[in-house]
Amino acid sequence: MATPPPVTGVLAQFVTQTEFSAISEKALANAKLHMLDALGVALAGTREPVAAIALDYCKRIGSADESTLWGTKSKAASPIAAFANGLLAHALDYDDWDAFIHVGHPTSMLLGAALSIGESTGASGKELLKAYVLAIEVICKLAANCPNVQDRGFHSTPVWGSLGAAVACASLLKLNAAQLKAALGIAASAAGGIHRQQGSMVKPFHAGNAARNGAEAALLARSGFTADSAILEAPRGFCDTFFGPATCNFDKMVENIGQPFFLESPGLGLKWHPCSAPQFLAADAALHLKREHDIDYEDVARIEVSIPPMRYQRHYATEVKTGLRGKFAINYVVAMCILDGKLELATFTDEKVNQPKVQEALAKVEVICDESIPEPGPYCPVTVELKSGARHSFTGRIAKGDPRNPMTETDVIEKFCSNAKRVISDEQAERLISLMRNLEAIDSLRSLVGLLVPA
Repeated sequence: MATPPPVTGVLAQFVTQTEFSAISEKALANAKLHMLDALGVALAGTREPVAAIALDYCKRIGSADESTLWGTKSKAASPIAAFANGLLAHALDYDDWDAFIHVGHPTSMLLGAALSIGESTGASGKELLKAYVLAIEVICKLAANCPNVQDRGFHSTPVWGSLGAAVACASLLKLNAAQLKAALGIAASAAGGIHRQQGSMVKPFHAGNAARNGAEAALLARSGFTADSAILEAPRGFCDTFFGPATCNFDKMVENIGQPFFLESPGLGLKWHPCSAPQFLAADAALHLKREHDIDYEDVARIEVSIPPMRYQRHYATEVKTGLRGKFAINYVVAMCILDGKLELATFTDEKVNQPKVQEALAKVEVICDESIPEPGPYCPVTVELKSGARHSFTGRIAKGDPRNPMTETDVIEKFCSNAKRVISDEQAERLISLMRNLEAIDSLRSLVGLLVPA
């Protein structure tokens, strides 16, 4: 068996040696949109039950005048703030996602960690941008050349996010290549998360834990904490352990890094709907049918949605009694599209889910396990049958928010404002938009973070 290239070392050199000027304008522009989106989602996330528990926990285990718990007037040590902020950004499952290579929801973890570390060190906006873009590049380069870790039962978000958060924080802390390899080694042993947890409070915990893992790994490495220096490629290392020996392409992991940057092409997805991404094609198809045929719910006899076996196993729920479960149940999402003609944050509350009319609509949805649709479901047929006998069908193919069908800057700003206004003033939201548009000009991230505190 051929000796793999020194992947850990090459990636560490890439992060420590890449200058801000090497990052393309498109990558920087997309980075700003993704970070703005995540901040808005995190602010709205403070209103979720999981956030209340997590924030109370973080406040009780000790305060420190280092890093802000977003959406509150409290501060904590930077790793604790990273945990809280990463969790907040994923609490609604409304944060960005990777549409191509199963890296999960990267910005919640990377930004939760990086902005917490950056606030504590007084880092600049330019340093945050660089750290974020490079961290995205590293984990996407790795994930693109490994099998889908979720096929083994892991949740990809915290597995890759722990490494990405470590890279982002290491960049902000200006670690050298040897220290960065140590940070990756530490984070590799902290990474984990079980996919079965979707639909429970543990899923956003995964994001928070990954952000904390990365922050702690970088801080420990800065202090001289050591780890295996070839953790990614070595036998029985990260890749062998998570994916199995001889399953990853180590050569491609170190080819053409940053050419182009992943944030430029193919890019990450931004969520148009506040639910899990595998439901998006069905949601778009159902909403199209509702609009195109002016369907009145009272005229609907039944609804059919077809998905492949893996999607059926993971995203069909025989019973939906909580809003959190509804985010991951394709039958609930389709039912609400036909009943209300929209998906919004209020769609996924316990109160909404348990309304009699909602449960009635849910009972009208038949989810068909269709083995002819390839995994993981590149298209999704939806059919609405009316009481008159008429049938209307449409197949969703590329979801709104997918990089191939992207949200515009205006879309992202409108989404941000809708989310942020739940916690901060309109004036603060407008100021945040302005600062994010010119992030590279900010001398200290503390001026930005201050706007995340309710007036």
